[in-house]
Amino acid sequence: MNLRSPWLSLILLGTLALALAFGGARLARRVENVRVERDGAPLRGFEEALQTELSRLEQLYEKHARLVANTPPDSDAAKTKKNAEWLVGLRQLSLIGARTPADAKNDVHIPIDARIGEELPLPAFVRGNDPGLPKKRIILPADELLESEPDRGWIAQPGQSTIFWQRLDSGRVAVLLINVEAVRASMNKRIAAWTGEEFEPVRVAGGPDALLAPDDTQLASVGNTTAQPNMLLPLRTRFGTWRLASWDRFETRESFHQPTLLAGIGAAVLVAMLGVFVFAQQRAANRLAAQRVSFVNSVSHELRTPLTNMLLNLDLVAEQVPEPAEARLGLVREEAGRLGRLIENVLTFSRGEQGKLTIRAAACRPVLVIDSVTAQFAASFERKKIALLRKGDAAEPCVLDPDALAQIIANLLSNVEKYAPGSEVTLTSIWENGVLIMRVADTGPGIPAHAAERIFYPFERVDSLINEGSTGTGLGLAIARELAQEMGGTLALMPSERGATFELRVPAPPVPEPKTAAA
Repeated sequence: MNLRSPWLSLILLGTLALALAFGGARLARRVENVRVERDGAPLRGFEEALQTELSRLEQLYEKHARLVANTPPDSDAAKTKKNAEWLVGLRQLSLIGARTPADAKNDVHIPIDARIGEELPLPAFVRGNDPGLPKKRIILPADELLESEPDRGWIAQPGQSTIFWQRLDSGRVAVLLINVEAVRASMNKRIAAWTGEEFEPVRVAGGPDALLAPDDTQLASVGNTTAQPNMLLPLRTRFGTWRLASWDRFETRESFHQPTLLAGIGAAVLVAMLGVFVFAQQRAANRLAAQRVSFVNSVSHELRTPLTNMLLNLDLVAEQVPEPAEARLGLVREEAGRLGRLIENVLTFSRGEQGKLTIRAAACRPVLVIDSVTAQFAASFERKKIALLRKGDAAEPCVLDPDALAQIIANLLSNVEKYAPGSEVTLTSIWENGVLIMRVADTGPGIPAHAAERIFYPFERVDSLINEGSTGTGLGLAIARELAQEMGGTLALMPSERGATFELRVPAPPVPEPKTAAA
C-alpha cells in the first residue's frame, strides 16, 4: 500500500487509538484478592464425627488386643500364631513373669509377623547380664505391670514397636509387640471408606479443605489444596495424629481507576478523530494531485502532437532555406528536441506515479540507440564546447527496451549539457556476461558525496554554485533510475576523481537464433 494512501493513515491512527484505549484500560485496571468469609459449621461437624470415629477404632483395636492377650497360648506355637495373626500389626506375643535371669528362661515368646532371620527384641523384667539371655531385650517395669493398677496399658517406645500389656489371672503378663505403621495403614483404609459419606457436607460447602493422614496423604479433599493451609486441626490417637487442613477462600475482584480510564478513552477518541481528519485531508489532497497529474498528462499529450508536426516541418524547411538561416533553424530544432525530451519525461513520470509504467523489450542494437541520441545533442554540445568521446561498441543485437534506453541516455547527456559546459564527456558501452554496461563520465564540477543518492529523488537538485544559471525540473535522473529498475537493472553515481560518472547496468540477453525446420 502506498505510504501516502489515506487508508494507510486511517489504519495506523485507528490502530493507535485502539492501543491507547486498551493501554488506558490496562493501566486503570485494579485486581485484588479479597478474603471471603466461610461457613465453618460443616467442617466443625466433620471434625467432631471424625474424632468420634478415631476414638471408636482405637477402642476397638484395644478390645481385640485384650482378646488376644487373654487367649492362653497353645502348646503348638504354629497354632497360637495362627490364632493371633488376625490382629493387625501384631508382631510378637510374649508371656513373662520372671524377675530373675534364671526364671526368665521360662518366658514364652511367639513371633507372629516377623521376617525370616529377623531377631525381635524380647520383653523381660530382669536386668541381669546372664549370658544365657538374649541380647535384644525390652526391659519392662515389673512393679507397674505385676502389682499396680490398672491391669493393662500401653507403652510407647520411640523408634521401636509399641507394647500393649495385659495382666493375667495366672500372675503372668501378656505382652504384645505392635507395629503402629501397620495399624495406621489399616485405620487409613477404614477412615477413607467412612469419609466418603461423612465428608459430603464439607464438599458441598466448597472448601478448600482436606483430611490429612499422619504421613500427610490426603484421604479426602475439596477445592485447591496445593498451598500451605491456613489452619490445621489435629486429631490425636495412640496410633498417630490425623489433621483437618483448611484454607482461606479468596475472590479476585476487578475495578477500574476512573480518571485513568477516562484519560485513555479520551486520548483514543482524539486520535481516532485525528485519523478521520487526516484521512479526509489526504483523500482530498490525493484527489487534487490526481487531477493535476491528469491535467499535466493531458497537456503533455496535447503538446507532443504539435511538437512532432513542428519537427517534421522544420526538416522540410531546412532543405529550402538559404545557408545563413540554417543555423537559426538548427537552434529551433535543438530547442524543440529539448522540449520533446521534457514532455517525454513528464509523461514517463506521470505513468510512474499512476503505476502504469511498463517496459517493452524488443530486439535492437544498442549502438544504434546511442547514435540516435548523441545526434540530438551534437549541435548543443558543439555550441557549449562539450567534447563527446565514444568508447566500446555495443553493436551486437540484444533484447531490451530501446525507447527506455534512449530516454536514460538522453537524460544523462542532458545532465552534462546543463551542468558541465566546456567539459569533456566520455560515453562507454560494453558487454559483460549478458549485461549491457554504459558509463557517462564528464570532467565538470562533479556532485558532492552527500548528494549521491538525493539527486535521484524527484524534483531534487543540488543546491550549490554548479546550478547557477541552470534550469530543469529535477525529474531527469529520477526517471532514468526508475526506468533502469523497471528494466531489471541499476543506475548509480560512481566515485570519480573529477566530474561525475554515472553507470547503467541492464540485462541485455542476445537475440535468440531463429529455429530452422528439420529436414
